[in-house]
Amino acid sequence: MPQSSAPDPDPAPGLITIGRAAKKASLGARTQVIVPVGGDAAALSGQVEALATCRADIVEWRADTFLASLVGSHFVAASEVESDVVSMARYVADSSPLPVLATIRTSVEGGEAYLDDEEYCALVRALALVAGGVDVEISRDGSSALIEEAHEAGAIVVASFHDFEGTPGDEQLAEVLAAMNYAGADVLKFACMATSATDAARVLAAQAWAREAYDRPVIGIAMGPNGAPTRLVGSALGSAATFATLPGWEGSAPGQFTVEQVRAVLDIVEGG
Repeated sequence: MPQSSAPDPDPAPGLITIGRAAKKASLGARTQVIVPVGGDAAALSGQVEALATCRADIVEWRADTFLASLVGSHFVAASEVESDVVSMARYVADSSPLPVLATIRTSVEGGEAYLDDEEYCALVRALALVAGGVDVEISRDGSSALIEEAHEAGAIVVASFHDFEGTPGDEQLAEVLAAMNYAGADVLKFACMATSATDAARVLAAQAWAREAYDRPVIGIAMGPNGAPTRLVGSALGSAATFATLPGWEGSAPGQFTVEQVRAVLDIVEGG
């Protein structure tokens, strides 16, 4: 069993450090570019190799897609897959030149993992011992305790909420962000499908409000064509990070640009 440790001290109020050993990045200042990788072992190998030449800051390992390659689309017990999932997490963490955020996106939030709350929490706890950060779906029963356990294991926590059907009302978005903050998450992330320009504007407003209200990094994303500009606004509007794809590989959500496209725009918006 690896020795657990507390997350590194943050460099300044409102900044969060993700990573272990020499692979680290800070969230809360200049917008960080996060690139998702996923799929089966062969696909992961190719994507991890490509990280060496891309201009991303953090890699998100979508563990749910690897899990799906093992067991398909049916519910599974954590005990049946934990060894394989943790072994692959170690491979990604050791081979990636970037700090790793491990994510198990469940089917109820648009992912490929079919897990009940207990099995989900068990796998995220295991990943927290290996990855620099873990994603915790805030709607899961046990999410607050899971966040505390992930911290004890030495990982930072990105609390997340996803709505692939539309953008909730302002009051509901505020309640979700407040719940993330109350649970002790280090980074607050929400992604909603934008059906209009107004939806995208409301996502940006909620992002900026939460950044000021809670003094911690916030990632607000409006998915789909109407929300594409929200991926490129930079830190001036409170964006701690944005997600982008490796050229030639599929993204993890609708509307993602490539790493090079995002970096080129952020270099202009944030002053190179």
